[in-house]
Amino acid sequence: MIKHFLVTPLFIIYYLSIFAQPVLLKLEYNPAVSEAFQTFQSNRNIDTLKLPFFDDFSKNTIYPDNKLWLDQNVYINKTFAINPPTIGVATFDIINMNGEVYSHASQNPFIADILTSKPINLSYATSQNPFTISTQLLYYYETNKNIYHPADSLFYKSGNYMFNCMLHPTTYNTTMNIYFGQNKIDVSDSLYYYDNSSMQYVHIQRFFYSYYSVADSIYLSFFFQGKGNGGNEPDATDSLVLQFKVPGSNWKNIWSTKGLSSNNFKRVMVPIRDTIWLKKGFQFRFYNYGSLGSLSSPSFASNVDFWNIDYVYLNKNRHKTDTVFPDVAITNYVRSYVKEPYVSIPWEHYKQNNSFQIDTLYLQYYNYSDDIVNVQRNLKIYNLTTQQIVKMDTLGSENISPQSYFNFKRKTSPNYFPSNNQTESIFELTTYLSAPALQSFDYMQWNDTLKTIQIFRNYYAIDDGTAEYGIGLAGTGAQNGQMATMFVTSTPDTLRGIYMYFNRTLNNASQKYFYLTVWNNYKGKPSQIILKKQGYKPEYHGINQFHYYSLDTAIYVKDTIFIGWTQTTTDLLNLGFDLNYDYSTHTFYNLTGAWNKIPYQGTLMIRPVFSKNPIIYVQEVNIDNNIQFYPNPAHEFIYVSTNSPVWYRIIDITGKIVIQGQGNQIQTNHLANGMYFIYLYNTTQSYTGKILIQHP
Repeated sequence: MIKHFLVTPLFIIYYLSIFAQPVLLKLEYNPAVSEAFQTFQSNRNIDTLKLPFFDDFSKNTIYPDNKLWLDQNVYINKTFAINPPTIGVATFDIINMNGEVYSHASQNPFIADILTSKPINLSYATSQNPFTISTQLLYYYETNKNIYHPADSLFYKSGNYMFNCMLHPTTYNTTMNIYFGQNKIDVSDSLYYYDNSSMQYVHIQRFFYSYYSVADSIYLSFFFQGKGNGGNEPDATDSLVLQFKVPGSNWKNIWSTKGLSSNNFKRVMVPIRDTIWLKKGFQFRFYNYGSLGSLSSPSFASNVDFWNIDYVYLNKNRHKTDTVFPDVAITNYVRSYVKEPYVSIPWEHYKQNNSFQIDTLYLQYYNYSDDIVNVQRNLKIYNLTTQQIVKMDTLGSENISPQSYFNFKRKTSPNYFPSNNQTESIFELTTYLSAPALQSFDYMQWNDTLKTIQIFRNYYAIDDGTAEYGIGLAGTGAQNGQMATMFVTSTPDTLRGIYMYFNRTLNNASQKYFYLTVWNNYKGKPSQIILKKQGYKPEYHGINQFHYYSLDTAIYVKDTIFIGWTQTTTDLLNLGFDLNYDYSTHTFYNLTGAWNKIPYQGTLMIRPVFSKNPIIYVQEVNIDNNIQFYPNPAHEFIYVSTNSPVWYRIIDITGKIVIQGQGNQIQTNHLANGMYFIYLYNTTQSYTGKILIQHP
């Protein structure tokens, strides 16, 4: 079986057996899952749940909600699905809880991710007894002594204090805990009152029990999608499986589907018609069969066979065509509150040009109910850096027709991100819906809230921070290949470093050295090399963590540059590739001396880092006819043409004088590539400007 490494209509790639070309690759490692695992285990507990059971994976988590699920293998996210029923899905692939390909992975189908529900009570439902009585009339029956203890030996808690039920009476209800004696033993389930008419002690039952039957029409439903935005579609030999279990039995297959690739979610309705499942401790679980492609090239052995699951719902009084839910759900997420193409820009740049705030807020939500529902919208903006509320903004309300989408668009109000004296600012923007008619169905209300974290630090970002794929150059001739993507700064500043996000491959096979390269712009394509530094290789970190590659020579950037790499081997480097925004028209590769647009829609996960302010300010002065220098860019020498003796200074971007002297020839072959400032003067004239050092 051969796994397809390229998005159609391109051909399958056989590593090193073809001519060099750009390659799109699935993920072999998920750092988000790896890091989140460290905090997941501490919050686990084993409770028996009651109906309804519902999860649409819309909470801001990496792992499944441990109040509902026992496993932590699947990846909860908002980016791997296409048009999900609600924001957030559970993604099944062949990566384990630590974010790495399973150690037992092979080219033959194997069980990969598993998602298991906590035990659920399908035997009976409980409801609180509404009974009330004065605490003075309570009795505790001590079974082993056959004694009814009166209220003067009983206590209840209010706030941080304990009160005697007789001396400080209050109204008792069955939600209260009652304690006995000096040791304050909880006796809440053994309480009685004396019935004068029957002259008997009557047990106070805290709950009423209603036993389920097949007539209660219990159904489990869910939506699933093969592939979506993630990696590689499941093959026909792969599958997604649903199983049931009760205490004392083994897991039993209930439903399955073969591998498929689809942009649509399919709905599955599974009836609970056999009484063997109507037990306390009932569980269900999903798992997927996956299989690796060819292992002949380790850097190509990566994550495959993606499935997305959403809107898992188990409840009574349902039917096989049930599509009605008491729910109005957000179905899209806001990529950024900064205008395209960026999701983030340096805070110091934004403060100089706050026109980068988006003009229009767009939301889509769906009314799953069979009634017209009035939906109210609100937006809260909170500065996490300064711990201050910036804005509470009402976004109006609408009556939404049943079983229909509503597309909300509204012009944003000004100044979502007010300037401050901070060097960075991080904002949390919370958009939430309120449907008063559906407030009682609180278990379905997580999808009413959408949180977006808007980061302003010292870098430009076009990607959203999540790699759905990997990209690189591979094949014979790729050892000198280049790939570059465009960045346009909003204000002149100095480039000090570059963040890059590389995906791990099998045994870190892609960790090969490359030249970090920066080009200037000519007619929208990379042109002359400004910087080409060796000694770099892919590095890997934790949850959405980019590796920072510092530059020992800062580069002064007026507006447009290209950033990328030059390869030293034919190995694919596997840079992160974000599928949720298409920046391919500004991303190029060069294998034969000509720059071509990449053949895939997406964004390279590269982020240029700028100093918070230009380090030094140099005003360019027109060259006097009597003082001229050339060439620019320079390599080995700068030549000064003048009719009189001239002195010179070459200053790097940090303000350090790197060369000074007198004469008409300046040796520069020892200077690193980058932008410098040149100062020329004689007894009557002077010139200050910029010069580019560029070695081949």
